[in-house]
Amino acid sequence: MVVERWLGRALSNDETISVNAYRCHGAPTGTDREALRREILGQAREIGSRVQDTSEEDLDALVQEALADIRGKRG
Repeated sequence: MVVERWLGRALSNDETISVNAYRCHGAPTGTDREALRREILGQAREIGSRVQDTSEEDLDALVQEALADIRGKRG
Protein backbone atom coordinates (compact mmCIF):
# COMPACT_ATOMS: atom_id res chain seq x y z
CA MET A 1 0.00 0.00 0.00
CA VAL A 2 1.34 3.44 -0.90
CA VAL A 3 0.49 4.92 2.50
CA GLU A 4 2.46 2.22 4.28
CA ARG A 5 5.49 3.08 2.15
CA TRP A 6 5.08 6.76 3.05
CA LEU A 7 4.85 5.88 6.73
CA GLY A 8 7.68 3.39 6.55
CA ARG A 9 5.63 0.75 8.35
CA ALA A 10 2.54 -1.40 8.02
CA LEU A 11 -0.81 -0.15 9.26
CA SER A 12 -2.71 -2.00 11.95
CA ASN A 13 -6.32 -3.03 11.41
CA ASP A 14 -7.37 -0.60 14.15
CA GLU A 15 -5.68 2.43 12.55
CA THR A 16 -7.38 4.94 10.30
CA ILE A 17 -5.98 7.33 7.74
CA SER A 18 -7.17 10.87 7.14
CA VAL A 19 -5.99 13.36 4.55
CA ASN A 20 -6.15 17.14 4.79
CA ALA A 21 -5.33 19.59 2.03
CA TYR A 22 -4.06 23.08 2.86
CA ARG A 23 -3.24 26.02 0.66
CA CYS A 24 0.33 27.24 0.87
CA HIS A 25 0.79 30.50 2.71
CA GLY A 26 3.62 32.61 3.96
CA ALA A 27 5.04 32.26 7.42
CA PRO A 28 3.38 34.44 10.04
CA THR A 29 5.17 37.64 10.99
CA GLY A 30 5.11 40.18 13.76
CA THR A 31 2.52 39.78 16.49
CA ASP A 32 0.91 36.77 14.79
CA ARG A 33 4.26 34.95 14.84
CA GLU A 34 4.83 35.78 18.51
CA ALA A 35 1.31 34.65 19.44
CA LEU A 36 1.85 31.32 17.69
CA ARG A 37 5.21 30.89 19.39
CA ARG A 38 3.62 31.44 22.81
CA GLU A 39 0.83 28.99 21.95
CA ILE A 40 3.31 26.30 20.89
CA LEU A 41 5.41 26.81 24.02
CA GLY A 42 2.28 26.61 26.17
CA GLN A 43 1.27 23.34 24.54
CA ALA A 44 4.79 21.95 24.98
CA ARG A 45 4.79 22.90 28.66
CA GLU A 46 1.37 21.31 29.17
CA ILE A 47 2.52 18.09 27.52
CA GLY A 48 5.76 18.18 29.51
CA SER A 49 3.86 18.62 32.77
CA ARG A 50 2.33 15.17 32.25
CA VAL A 51 5.74 13.49 32.31
CA GLN A 52 6.54 11.88 35.64
CA ASP A 53 9.66 10.13 36.89
CA THR A 54 11.62 10.69 33.68
CA SER A 55 15.19 11.93 33.83
CA GLU A 56 16.54 14.76 31.72
CA GLU A 57 18.89 12.25 30.10
CA ASP A 58 15.98 9.99 29.08
CA LEU A 59 14.14 12.95 27.57
CA ASP A 60 17.25 14.08 25.68
CA ALA A 61 17.73 10.53 24.36
CA LEU A 62 14.13 10.44 23.12
CA VAL A 63 14.50 13.77 21.35
CA GLN A 64 17.77 12.69 19.74
CA GLU A 65 16.18 9.42 18.62
CA ALA A 66 13.25 11.25 17.05
CA LEU A 67 15.55 13.72 15.28
CA ALA A 68 17.76 10.92 13.95
CA ASP A 69 14.67 9.11 12.67
CA ILE A 70 13.43 12.23 10.88
CA ARG A 71 16.85 12.93 9.38
CA GLY A 72 17.10 9.34 8.16
CA LYS A 73 13.77 9.55 6.35
CA ARG A 74 14.63 12.82 4.64
CA GLY A 75 18.00 11.52 3.49
